[in-house]
Amino acid sequence: MLEKVNLARTYNYYKKNLTSIKKYNKNPIINNNINFTSNEIEDIQRIQILYNIIRSITTDYSTRLGANYNQKTGKIDFKLASKNATDVILCIFDKPKNENPKYNIRMKKKEGSNIWETSLPLEKIDVCKPVYYGYRVFGPNWRYSDDYFKDNASGFVSLYDNDGNRFNPNKLAYDPYARELSHLPSDNPNGEDAFITSMDNYKEDNATYAPKSVFQFSQETIIPRTTLRPLTQEIIGEVHIKDLSVYENVEGPGTYLGAMNTAKKLKEMGFTMIEFLPLNEFDDKQGGKNYWGYMPLGYFALAKKYAHSKSAGAALREFREMIKEFHRNDIKVCMDVVYNHTGEAEIVDNNPEKSRQTSYSLIDNQTYYKQKSGIYNENSGCNNDFNTAQEEVMNLIADSIAYWASQGVDAFRFDLAAALLDSNTDNYVNYEANKSLVGKLTKMLEERQVRVIEPNESGDGIYLMAEPWTCSGENCYQLGKFPSNWAEWNDVARETYKRDSFFQNAQSPKALRNVLEGSPMILNGDNKSVNYIYSHDGFNLRDSNTYQDSDMWHFATNYNNDEKRQENAIKKQIALLLLSKGIPMLQVGDVIGHTKKGNHNSYDKDDETNYLNFSKIEVPNSIEQKIYDFSTKMIQFRKDHPIITTSIKDCKIEYYNKEGGLIDPNDSEYWDNPNSNFLNYRIFNTENKGDLYIASSSCENETTITLPEPKIGKKWYLVCDTSKTHPFKQKNVDDSYVQSAHSLLIFEEK
Repeated sequence: MLEKVNLARTYNYYKKNLTSIKKYNKNPIINNNINFTSNEIEDIQRIQILYNIIRSITTDYSTRLGANYNQKTGKIDFKLASKNATDVILCIFDKPKNENPKYNIRMKKKEGSNIWETSLPLEKIDVCKPVYYGYRVFGPNWRYSDDYFKDNASGFVSLYDNDGNRFNPNKLAYDPYARELSHLPSDNPNGEDAFITSMDNYKEDNATYAPKSVFQFSQETIIPRTTLRPLTQEIIGEVHIKDLSVYENVEGPGTYLGAMNTAKKLKEMGFTMIEFLPLNEFDDKQGGKNYWGYMPLGYFALAKKYAHSKSAGAALREFREMIKEFHRNDIKVCMDVVYNHTGEAEIVDNNPEKSRQTSYSLIDNQTYYKQKSGIYNENSGCNNDFNTAQEEVMNLIADSIAYWASQGVDAFRFDLAAALLDSNTDNYVNYEANKSLVGKLTKMLEERQVRVIEPNESGDGIYLMAEPWTCSGENCYQLGKFPSNWAEWNDVARETYKRDSFFQNAQSPKALRNVLEGSPMILNGDNKSVNYIYSHDGFNLRDSNTYQDSDMWHFATNYNNDEKRQENAIKKQIALLLLSKGIPMLQVGDVIGHTKKGNHNSYDKDDETNYLNFSKIEVPNSIEQKIYDFSTKMIQFRKDHPIITTSIKDCKIEYYNKEGGLIDPNDSEYWDNPNSNFLNYRIFNTENKGDLYIASSSCENETTITLPEPKIGKKWYLVCDTSKTHPFKQKNVDDSYVQSAHSLLIFEEK
C-alpha cells in the first residue's frame, strides 16, 4: 500500500519548487496564453497525479469489532459486543456446511466493557482459505454449563424471559460485523423456516447448516476520488443494481461487474451520482420473494448474489472495481442503507414462543431490538425495529458507514430514517435529534476519520440523506427535523409536482413556488431538499401518467387515454424537478421510459417488471426515445445553468403575472388561490449573463403570456417548450408567447 505521508512530502516539494505553478489554473498546458516548457508540463502532471493519489481512498480498514488480523501479534482477533450475555463460545469451521466446529473457543469479557474477545493463531488455520466462524451465546435465560457439550439442553432456563432475552447456544449466530456470509438462511433443504426457534426445536443444534461469518485476507486497493462538488450539484439516479445491466451486452450482466460496465452510459445520460437500492446481504427468498433487499442480514457484508464470480471474497473485489470505474467516470456512488430494522428477528404466528433468529437476537435481543417482554416493536412495518438509541447499535451503524466510506462510497441514503431520531432505548419512542444517533453521527464518524459534508459544500467526505419518516407510530413523520448536514427526501415536493399535473385547481402557486425554491421554510434552508417525483416505491414516471388508479398513495392517471397529454405531462414533471433548487433524484428507469405495466409495488419481481431495457430508447419516435431525449437535455440544461442550483438567499427571483407585471410577495389573493393555475418567474443572473424566465401552466386552455423587459442589449430566446414535439428548438421571442395548456416554458436572455 502506498505511503501517503511520503507522497505528501513529494507533492509539497514539487509545489514549492515549481515557480510556474502559480500561473497554472485548469489547463495543464496552456493558460491565459502562457506557454509552459515540457519539463514544467511534466512537473505539473506529477503534481496532479500525486494530488489525486493523496486524495484517493485506500480500502485497508479494520473494524472496531468482528474478525481482524492483528499484525503485532500475528493472530486473528475476534470481538463481539453483548451487554447481557453471560458466556460466549467462538466456533471455527473448515467448511460452511455439513460439519461440526473444528475449534470451540470460550471468549472472555473485556473488563469494564460489553466486549467479548479472543484470538486465533495463524498456525491454527490455512491462511490461503476462508475462515468460517459463528458464536454460541449464553445469557440469563440459558446459563452456561460445563456439561453443555455433553447435553445441549444443559443450563436451559426458558425460551425467553420477561426482559426479552432470547439466548440459545444451540442456534449459531453469525457475526454482525462479518464482511461476508457463507450462505443464506434459505440455502438449506428446509428453507428459511428452519431458523424459527420454538419449544419444539430449541434443543436442536443448527451449526451444520446455519450461515457462517467469513474472514479472509484480501488484497487492498486504491480507489480514485471524483471531482469535488457539492451535493446540490449532483444529478442522482436511483436504480437496483441487477436491473441496471441485466439486459446489457456486457460481462457479468446483473452484477457488480455488469454495473461497472454501464458507467459510461450513465455518464452520457447526465447522472453524476448513482444511488443503489440496498446492497447489504439479504435473503432473496425471505417471505416467499424479496428482490429489492430492504431486509438486511449484515451491515458489513455485500449481497453475494450480485457477484459475477462465486468465489469467496468476490463480491467485495467486484464492488471495489465497480466503485473505481464509476469514479473514473466522475460518478459518485450512494448506498441505500437500512438501519431501522433487520431481516432477522420476527415473532411467528403471533406466538412469542416462535421467533426467527440467526444473529442479533441470539447475541443480545435486549440491546439490538426495541421490544418489551420479547415482543418486537414494528414501526418499520417489517417485523422488528432496530434499537438505534442503544450505544452498541449506534457504534455498529457508525462503524459500518465508516467501513463503506473506506471502500469508496460517497453518500448514504437512510431508509425510514426517522427511526434514527429515537433517543429511547426501551419500547417507547422519543424523537429528539440532538440526543439521538442522528445528532451524534457526525462526531462519531469524525472519530473514525470520516468527514460528513454539508449538502452545499464540497470536499473529501461523505453526504448523508434521510428518508424522514417511518411506516407507523406516533409522530413518525419528521421532515425538516434533521441537522443541517443531512439532506432529506422531500415528499412535499413529490406530491406538489404530481398535483400540478394530475389535478385541476388542486394547489396554490405558493405551494409550487416553495418547492421550486427548495422548500426553505420546511427544511430550514434550500440546500437540503432531495427533490423527486418517483422512486422505487409507488408507480414510476411512465406508469403514473398512463394508468388509472385513484388510491391517493399510489395515484395515477391516464388523462382519458390522451397520449399527447401523457407525454407532455411527463416532460413537464421532469422539467419542474430539474428546475427546482435542492438535489434532484430520478429513477434511471424513468429516464428511459421504463414501464412496469402498472405495478406500483414491485419489491418481489425479479423479472422484466423491474429489468431496464436501454435498447428501446434507440427506436425512432418511441415514447422511450422521447422521454430519454427530453430528460438528458433537461439534465444538461441544469448543469449549464448553475444559477438554478444557487441558494435562494444568494440569487434574485421575481414573480410575474401573465401580463408581465410583478406580483407582490404579499398578494394572498394570487399566492393562496388554487385557481391561479400558472407560475411565472425570472431568475436574475450576474455579471451580465442572461437571466432565465420560466412559465409553468396547469391551465386547461392555451394562454398568451407577456415577458418582462430583457436587459439592455439582450433578447429573450425560447429554450424549451414542453408541449412541442421537439421541445428544445431555440428561437427569438419578442414580448409575448402563446403557451399551450399544461406546459412549461423556459426563456433565456442572449
